[in-house]
Amino acid sequence: MKIKLICPTFYDPEGNLFHPGKAMLPPLSLLYLAALVPPKHKVSIVDETVQPVDFVDPVDVVGITTTSINIRRAYEIADEYRRRNVTVVLGGIHATTLPQEALEHADVVVLGEADDSWPTLLDDAARGDLQTIYDQPRREDLTGLPHPRYDLIEPKHYLIPPFSKLPILPVQTARGCPHNCDFCSVTKFWGKKIRFRPIEEIVEEIQLSQARVVFFTDDNFFASLTRARELCDALKPLHIRFICQIDATSYKREELIHAAADAGCRLAFVGFESLNTRALADLNKQFNKPDEYASLIRILHENEIGIYASIMFGLEYDDQATVDTTVKFLIENKADIAAFFRLVPFPGTGLYERLKDNHQLVHDEWWLHLGTGLKSLVRYEGETVTADALVKQANQQFFNFGSILRRYGFPRRWQLLPFIMNLSSRKKMIKSKGSCSF
Repeated sequence: MKIKLICPTFYDPEGNLFHPGKAMLPPLSLLYLAALVPPKHKVSIVDETVQPVDFVDPVDVVGITTTSINIRRAYEIADEYRRRNVTVVLGGIHATTLPQEALEHADVVVLGEADDSWPTLLDDAARGDLQTIYDQPRREDLTGLPHPRYDLIEPKHYLIPPFSKLPILPVQTARGCPHNCDFCSVTKFWGKKIRFRPIEEIVEEIQLSQARVVFFTDDNFFASLTRARELCDALKPLHIRFICQIDATSYKREELIHAAADAGCRLAFVGFESLNTRALADLNKQFNKPDEYASLIRILHENEIGIYASIMFGLEYDDQATVDTTVKFLIENKADIAAFFRLVPFPGTGLYERLKDNHQLVHDEWWLHLGTGLKSLVRYEGETVTADALVKQANQQFFNFGSILRRYGFPRRWQLLPFIMNLSSRKKMIKSKGSCSF
């Protein structure tokens, strides 16, 4: 069989399909699925953010990974392939959350993690005996996962870090998150229990990939202090640089931050979300303490680790002054880079259910209306500015040259990667007129 795996792009608020020119990371889920395809079949990967979908290319099975952000485009692609009598499989977080909706556009839906379902599905497809739903329990033991098919990506489509010939490669060392933030669908999909991959397999994967820069996709690299230290010790001899995700309480773990820096960490992604404690409480993320954010940034910088701050706008208490205060804080504390998002109530989350019950959703099925002029997904009484406008304001203030110069001046060697990411983000911001990415 000929199998094509697709990661769709999405519609921005202006109604345009998002095509940034170069993406930061290749889609890890598809690289894993491709590795699970037996050699007797031919498999290819399409990351639609950076390359077009060729509907004319003959194919037997199309697998499409879905999020609520890209689902409208995913359904368009699925419908087109079904018109061409191609078997369509939908998987990922959105299809798992709303399988009956997904089945209106697909022949098969895979629920949850596909490590065991996908090979079974391919065997059934080869025999012409497909089921409608594939649902197998999560693997408790992550030993023996295949190495992602990095060879199937075109490096030129992705951001190439300094002193490297390859893009930043995504690597997963664990699944699950112990937190249960109201806006996040991670826990529902991956579970609250953290499951770890064997460290020796992670090391082997990185060595075989020949990557110079790695992005660890774990939701919290420091979730287990003992494990994180052991992993850092194992990574140090590889002489790689890496980006990881940590939470805002990590300023309490200065020894671990030092160990991560010693192992090659050069950038840490942190979900600050907001500087407003009331807003954080509404999101069930009250463990974030805004008065401690500066301490975390300072400690990271002292260890030559940049900060990649994630900020959310469109919360009940947000206005233009909120943006001014937030961006001023980021610039004064020399945040290396930031991502600004509008509030997204993902289906299946506590936030979605609460807003739906309170009749505050602009559309109950907002994901089917992305790109049709929605500037906010949530409505508030007396609201005078849209979430998209707040994101535009933040992007324009944070990514102007004055801000970049204040935050960097002449960047030191360890700052080169986030500095280049700033320039790339500035280019995307100008192209989209500051609009949010979704």
